Amino acid sequence: MKVEIKKSEIEKLNHYGNIFTLLLLVTMVSAVPLMIFLNYYGMIIFSVLYAITMYFAHKVEKCKKDNDVQTFKEILSFTEGMRLDEIEKNQEAGKRPYQKILLMFGCALITLVVYCLLLWILKPYIV
Repeated sequence: MKVEIKKSEIEKLNHYGNIFTLLLLVTMVSAVPLMIFLNYYGMIIFSVLYAITMYFAHKVEKCKKDNDVQTFKEILSFTEGMRLDEIEKNQEAGKRPYQKILLMFGCALITLVVYCLLLWILKPYIV
């Protein structure tokens, strides 16, 4: 019974994670074209897409919190059906604050690069 519950939790995390990843990529790539070509309607479409993306981000974070997995090592061991021992768990807990800051800056940098690239590509179409 425990194996089935754990397996369903792993599948749920993977499912939500895949949907979130796909939506995040679509949201990042479509933001500039939507706003350039569709103006206010594009902003509305982008806002709806962004809200759906954030909903799935929340679902992923809830799954991670429910199963007490936050760092990459914890998530990887969880998806393989294993748990970290107490020492490894404490080491990973110590890394969490730094990883969140680095993750935030990494995401911001990637978003900035994608935004600038899209602006450069779509420059001829901008009025």
